[in-house]
Amino acid sequence: MLDIDRRAILANPAKFIKTIDDLTKNERFVIIDMGGYFSHVALDMTNKFDGQMIGIVEDIENGHQKYAALIRQREPDESLVPVISVARSPLKEPEDSLVGQAIVFSAEAIMRSQGLILLGRRVGVIGFGKIGRSIAFSSLSRGSRVDVFDSNPILLASAALSLGFHTSPRAEFLRSADILFCATGNESLSMADVEFFKNGLHIFCATSSDDEFSSCLRYRIGKFLPLGSKTTCKIAFSNKCIFIHNEGGSINFVHGAVVDNFIELVQGEIIYSIGSLLDAPRNKISHLPDLEKRFIAENWLMHHQYV
Repeated sequence: MLDIDRRAILANPAKFIKTIDDLTKNERFVIIDMGGYFSHVALDMTNKFDGQMIGIVEDIENGHQKYAALIRQREPDESLVPVISVARSPLKEPEDSLVGQAIVFSAEAIMRSQGLILLGRRVGVIGFGKIGRSIAFSSLSRGSRVDVFDSNPILLASAALSLGFHTSPRAEFLRSADILFCATGNESLSMADVEFFKNGLHIFCATSSDDEFSSCLRYRIGKFLPLGSKTTCKIAFSNKCIFIHNEGGSINFVHGAVVDNFIELVQGEIIYSIGSLLDAPRNKISHLPDLEKRFIAENWLMHHQYV
């Protein structure tokens, strides 16, 4: 088993590729990615393992975005193996909704362990995609006042006009939050944002810290030891302190990230996608046909006796 994080891959791509070469031993292989971890070396890996690496299946939205950016920015003479994404599949929607609920559950459990509750507190949600939306509704059901922010004006308009959430300019949004959920997967916070934070702000993330925090903010977090439990770091600034939970990692993993058997829908689509990579085109992101998604859903429903 290979245990390596994104920063290690970025620091020495050649070493990482050599490790993959040693592991695969000339066997054909497929990459199942969850967050675009391989996107930084995918072109080099295609060049190194052409004919051996069949393709990549990406599971989550921020990974989908990373591969889309890679394809846009590659040079004309660079080639990328087929990529199939399940991140935007309808079969993933139950999982995304449950992940949002699990994130709020874990946040509430941690705060209760410290004598705090969500009721009556002002919650900010950065990122109003599927998981961010679920976080917002789940927080609202616990009696919080929920403000949302997204860099995509379409999502922000939907949040404000269709769903009735509070929205405001970014600086005002940050100033108002007692609790902040980061669900963008695209560096939602940096050291420049610290001036807007309330003293005592609690921050929870839906994905890894290297996706949500700038390198400077991650460095500042790394200098502080957990407070009382391994799930909370208290970070002091000149005139305030904030609380980062799970070192900025996915907070739902503190309690097992349980989404029950709904995960089987996505796992089924990943397995089908692996089988489709040989016929998928290079240099673009493909998706499983709706007919195959329907087959997966029908069999899942029958297996669990919903029909």
